[in-house]
Amino acid sequence: MARKIVIVEDNPADAKTLRVALARRDADLETIVLEDGVRAIEYFSQSVNEDADPPDLVLLDLNLPIVSGFEVLEFLKADAHLRKLPVIVLSGSSSQQEIERCYEVGANSYICKPTGIQEVFDMAAELVTYWFDHAKLPKSFVAAHH
Repeated sequence: MARKIVIVEDNPADAKTLRVALARRDADLETIVLEDGVRAIEYFSQSVNEDADPPDLVLLDLNLPIVSGFEVLEFLKADAHLRKLPVIVLSGSSSQQEIERCYEVGANSYICKPTGIQEVFDMAAELVTYWFDHAKLPKSFVAAHH
């Protein structure tokens, strides 16, 4: 079964670059882009209510319109069915305060967004290798709540 990554990113250029970079590392990866925090919360709420297959990984930008990435992170980690979902914060900020706050709420990783295209491709390849080849992930939350 193909791995699924949800990208929560309001910048279309960043989202597209990330999708291309991930596809270059693994052509079978399914990527879903959600453009803001409201859409992200709707998507995850609906996936729980409909017993849809959860994504294997969430790449979350913090700086989102309306509902911030931090609020999305809090939502995911406060939900009994969603809290096991690995969430990687991808932020333009290297603020230690933001980093601490994300880990306190339950982020699984915090990465400062690379700026160059090649760096994005390298990061995406390393992410996929680490999370899908090396890390052991929990069974999906859908199976866990039946």
